[in-house]
Amino acid sequence: MAHTLFTPTQAAQATLTDLRYLSVLPRTVRMDFSNEFVAGRGQTVNVLAPITVGEARVYTKAQRDAREAIVFDDLEETWVPITLEDQIYKAIRLPDDFATFTLKDANSQVFIPMAKAVVDGLAAPLVTQMAAIENDADSPIPDVAADGSNILQVLIAANQVLNQRKIPREGRTLAVGTEVEAAILGLPQLQKVNEAGDSGDLLRNASIGKLFGFNIVVAPELPSNFAVAYHKDAFAFVTRPSRQPQGAAWSATASQDGFALRLLQHYNPTQLEDQVVADAFYGASTLDAERAVSFTVASAEGND
Repeated sequence: MAHTLFTPTQAAQATLTDLRYLSVLPRTVRMDFSNEFVAGRGQTVNVLAPITVGEARVYTKAQRDAREAIVFDDLEETWVPITLEDQIYKAIRLPDDFATFTLKDANSQVFIPMAKAVVDGLAAPLVTQMAAIENDADSPIPDVAADGSNILQVLIAANQVLNQRKIPREGRTLAVGTEVEAAILGLPQLQKVNEAGDSGDLLRNASIGKLFGFNIVVAPELPSNFAVAYHKDAFAFVTRPSRQPQGAAWSATASQDGFALRLLQHYNPTQLEDQVVADAFYGASTLDAERAVSFTVASAEGND
């Protein structure tokens, strides 16, 4: 049968591919830390936050005529620890009758469903970090009206806050809950953008479109009345594969584009079934809260 042709490495890679395809929020933040963790050296990944160099200096004519020395500044490096304590996993049974008579394609019948199950909880630590981002205290962004009528003004305000903070325009995302999505979908400006088409991936079907420099994505994992605008360097998301156990019949790990996964299978003779597990350690942290800002939908009572 076709499923017997899968090697452990092929199975792990197939599952990882579907994991990457289905994930939304992690793909909008920093995920490039695979070389900064070595097995056996602890559970903490130290992630380098965006480097700052301070403002440029001016060398005046008077200073130049006086042959004064220029001033050298130091690079300001901040390391943010991300502790990988929790494992996300999906474990399934393949009883003999299913494996013998029903299983024809392990990829579509086993690995893809397992990847989908993992994706459902994969972004949880990142969502926790995003939900902690507050509205700007100095230039507050207005709440979205319950009827969504002021959503354009809210988006302009969020864009203005990040511009005032001198956050790079490239790499900005606006992740929205379902209530905010409903308000945005009615914007004629967004509809015109979507009509123009886009040749990019746009994070598969999760993207609503692009407006004011934001790639707008819907994230049902977020609170429905919440939205967060951020640069990709505001957050970090890390996954690491578990070790390959010696007792499994076969196992393999795979990693690509910041995602990592372990897949293993062994036979349980007491219940006459194969058991398959897909898992990974995962965690997230805020690298620079200044690169993110949030807003919410006002309650209906608040607009009476």
